[in-house]
Amino acid sequence: MGKIPDHQALLRAIFDKTKWNQAKIAEELGVSQSSISRWKDGEELERPNYVRLENLARKLGLINRKPHVNVTSVEIVGYVGAGGTISYDASQGSLGEADMPPNGALPSLVAVIVKGDSMSGTLEDGWVVYYDNRKDPPDENLFSKLCVIGLRDGRTLVKRLYPGRKRGHYDLHSANAPAMLDQPVEWAAKITWIAPT
Repeated sequence: MGKIPDHQALLRAIFDKTKWNQAKIAEELGVSQSSISRWKDGEELERPNYVRLENLARKLGLINRKPHVNVTSVEIVGYVGAGGTISYDASQGSLGEADMPPNGALPSLVAVIVKGDSMSGTLEDGWVVYYDNRKDPPDENLFSKLCVIGLRDGRTLVKRLYPGRKRGHYDLHSANAPAMLDQPVEWAAKITWIAPT
């Protein structure tokens, strides 16, 4: 696929309008800071990333036209394995794309693939799990929901989130593993769609 036109100009316009650094723009888009650096240097964008960029520009009032790309897929960013742990292997590059869920996409929607049967009964081998990769702190709207959760030690898990006994700590539950009590949670994102295979 060829480079999507004007993505560097769009990125420059976002920098100019917001005065944000690369890390802040990466956070807003749900991508890595190194991605922003590569895009700024002219690396080609896949369609889902261009839509993220265009939606942010639209939110900031930089453009008012409707999206001109028809996004039909979502980036796969990792695998869910034993104990609901999500693993990311950046050395392998892109892990591919999954079909867009029927409920549409947020700019930062990503997917992970379930590997193995350690989450059997909740998530089965090969299923695709979609979530909004914004990395917002947990709130009570996520309690008892199946979420993708980032712990302060860097681990990312798929668990049900419940309030813990200490501030900033939460209980994490899954069907086939012992509960993880009073865990220091950095961020949580509700799973928005699960696609069985």
